[in-house]
Amino acid sequence: MNIRRWWRRDRPQPAQVSPHQRSLSQQIRRRVLVLSLIAALGLVTAMSLGLATGVERIKRQLDRASATAASSFDLFLLRIESDLIATSTTLTVASDRDEVLRSMLARNRAYRDLLLVSPDGRILAQRSRVGQPRPDRLFEQAGATKVPAIGQVQWGSVQFERQSPYIDTKIAVTDDIGIAEATLLARIDLNALWEATLTVEAGRTGYAYVTDETGQIVAARNRRLQARGVTLQALVGRSPIETARSGLNLYRGIRRQWVMGSARRLEVLPWFAIVEQPAREFILPLTAALLLWLVVLAAVAGLVFNTVHFTRQRIVAPLAVLGQAVARLSSGDWEYRFHIEAHDELGTLAISFQQMAEQLRVSFAALERDRAKMAILNEALAQSESKLTQFLEAVPVGIFVVDARGTPYYANQRAQALLGRGVVFAADASNLGRVYRAYVAGSERLYPTERQPLVRALAGETTTVDDIEIRQGDRVIPLEIWGKPVYNSAGQIVYAIAAMQDITDRKRAEAERNTITEQLQLLNLAYARFVPNEFLQLLSKDSIIDVQPGDAVEREMSVLFADIRNFTAMSEKMTPKDNFRFINAYLSRMEPLIAANHGFIDKYVGDAIVALFSGQADDAVHAAVAMLHRLTHYNTTRQRPDRPPIRIGIGINTGRLMLGTVGGSQRMDSTVISDAVNLAARLERLTKTYGVSLLISHKTFLQLEAARDYGIRLIDRVSVSGKLELVSVFEVFEADSEELRAGKRATKTDFEQAMMLYHLGAIEAAEALLDHCLQICPGDHVAQIYRERCDQRQPSSEH
Repeated sequence: MNIRRWWRRDRPQPAQVSPHQRSLSQQIRRRVLVLSLIAALGLVTAMSLGLATGVERIKRQLDRASATAASSFDLFLLRIESDLIATSTTLTVASDRDEVLRSMLARNRAYRDLLLVSPDGRILAQRSRVGQPRPDRLFEQAGATKVPAIGQVQWGSVQFERQSPYIDTKIAVTDDIGIAEATLLARIDLNALWEATLTVEAGRTGYAYVTDETGQIVAARNRRLQARGVTLQALVGRSPIETARSGLNLYRGIRRQWVMGSARRLEVLPWFAIVEQPAREFILPLTAALLLWLVVLAAVAGLVFNTVHFTRQRIVAPLAVLGQAVARLSSGDWEYRFHIEAHDELGTLAISFQQMAEQLRVSFAALERDRAKMAILNEALAQSESKLTQFLEAVPVGIFVVDARGTPYYANQRAQALLGRGVVFAADASNLGRVYRAYVAGSERLYPTERQPLVRALAGETTTVDDIEIRQGDRVIPLEIWGKPVYNSAGQIVYAIAAMQDITDRKRAEAERNTITEQLQLLNLAYARFVPNEFLQLLSKDSIIDVQPGDAVEREMSVLFADIRNFTAMSEKMTPKDNFRFINAYLSRMEPLIAANHGFIDKYVGDAIVALFSGQADDAVHAAVAMLHRLTHYNTTRQRPDRPPIRIGIGINTGRLMLGTVGGSQRMDSTVISDAVNLAARLERLTKTYGVSLLISHKTFLQLEAARDYGIRLIDRVSVSGKLELVSVFEVFEADSEELRAGKRATKTDFEQAMMLYHLGAIEAAEALLDHCLQICPGDHVAQIYRERCDQRQPSSEH
């Protein structure tokens, strides 16, 4: 076949497009216009954000200035208030009250007049900075005969005298026992506030002033505004409260010019510190910034226009020439030549294109010669494929091959027998499991695509799975499948191959082995009911088979003893069967709590529990508290005459003990031997003496890492048989009722002091503290016991 005719016949024909679609110039112009609009919108957005940021920055500066002014004014008022309170205290004990008032005038030049007046109106002392004070005016305006609340300064309203604001204050003066005996009146000159307004900075020409909550101006740089009736409402048309609540305040200020203002309420008095900054200070910078943005926007527009013109002349026109050349080449005109007046990349592209056309002409001639050679090679390849097929059919396992897309390519006879069907060309990697009915072994779920060996092989993995089975009607064939990728010389995956075999016999053997293993596990669980696994771990034994008589280890552990109160009396009322049912119901509720807190039960002694904790002492205490909480819940089910609620006592001690086995070759038992065990049992018995539920020794208390998490108090020091050392006994009342627990927490310090006083022989002091404890917590049995002991040790009245 002629190569040129083959090229014209088989080459892809160019798609028919509309003139509008072929106009690259229009497309470029449209895209440049869109980019221009985006740039313009971005600049406008940036301008808006810049203006908003500038205004917000000015507002924050004003807010800081108003906060600073308010703090300065509050400090002035707080100093006066503190001085009045201190002076009222001094006047209580002073012998020369005139001297005290004179010292006040010397300390603070804001004081104008000072009067000390009795409740009936008599002047006890008076001082004035200039001349003598006028008591009649002070009495009338300050209400001198009305004694204010003790310890509080009462402020009057702002008054004016020749544009000088002042305010009257008063405070009660008490006698030695705290009863008001006089009133201290003070007239405060507020000109110091005027001086404070001069120090406030707000921009270059900003200013500050003070008003009360009605808008009356109290202090301002312009003293003419310091007069009665001059209010903010009259000057600017808004109240100080409105200014304080508004976010952005732009209005005509008290100097009749446009300003931005900020108001902050004072803490001491319901006054407001207001700061105003003339708008001209920030309007000019914002206007300059706006003009700069407009210049930038114009520059961007010019740049866009220049870009469009350059694109049309230097890109679109040369591309049109290249497009015409491609069309001529597509029609088979290999001799067509063209020229582009450009020395840039497009000019280089035109030269390269013509060189490519020449090379294509030469290449097509070479392809015609190579076609005959390919026919010979294809024949040889067909023979090789036949030999490979014979080899794969002789392999004793199933062979299945898919191509790079996951489409089945080859399956030998063994694979077809295992899969129940041959190559299904309509299948692919996504549905191989459904087509060949591959399931997860022992389930009704199709084998997941992402886990299939062939799919994973196409991803470059070499895998093996044995949890897959093929279902052919009623027959189920478990398979083991190996998947591996096949690469070409370039390192690319072109095929994936899977080898598979029937593992029915192996699965049957594994099932039998699993059955034996499960039986052994059940047997081990049965042994664990009699010998805890924790016991074996402490002895460093893997199995109970390894344990021999005399195996022992010394460890520091916490021992927990728990016993049911009055169990003998309860058991006499029950049959033996009911006794066992009751004990098992109780123990089955306690055992999980011990295991949950990293402990294990060493033995059951009738109704008693002996548990060991090899970790932190907190585990034992937490388990005991949980047992008491569980017992409270259990008792809610025993609200019948034949099932009375039960109580238990728990004792915990921490120390070194020997843990091991005793007995002979035919009968062994685990046990613990130590004084620490005996002390834990002693503590459990002491719970009956003191009427409490949980006692721990000082050794356990000192080992607690989170002692503050529990309600704990010291209740006694006891001696241990055969030991000289006294043992401190602590009660853990965390499991008590909420009311009792709160009472014991509230009286913990007093109770422990009373106990120490009792042991030191200070019986009367101990009685007083114990009475106080019982008054707060009447249900405290331990406090009641100590109170009775105090009565027994109290010497008789005749002595």
